[in-house]
Amino acid sequence: MKITMKNPSFLFSFVSFLLLCFSTCSLSSEPRNPEVEALINVKNDLHDPHGVLNNWDEFSVDPCSWTMISCSPDNLVIGLGAPSQSLSGTLSGSIGNLTNLRQV
Repeated sequence: MKITMKNPSFLFSFVSFLLLCFSTCSLSSEPRNPEVEALINVKNDLHDPHGVLNNWDEFSVDPCSWTMISCSPDNLVIGLGAPSQSLSGTLSGSIGNLTNLRQV
């Protein structure tokens, strides 16, 4: 099939279809980790003057390698520690979504 400018509506439809396909393919098929989401909300409500939370990445699948995060053998967040880091702000209510958290 030859695409020509003689049929602009077909060309427009074809290009729209391709854009839709590419945009759908680029979206992640995996849902966001709820622990990552909760921790990013906690981070966003804190003032971090020394950048100690800089490796907290909202696109990460697993927060267990993040600074000040302790995890269980099953890779569930069980501890959140921030001793002497000059963090200030409010503790986000999202911390309640860390259902396995044992220590802050």
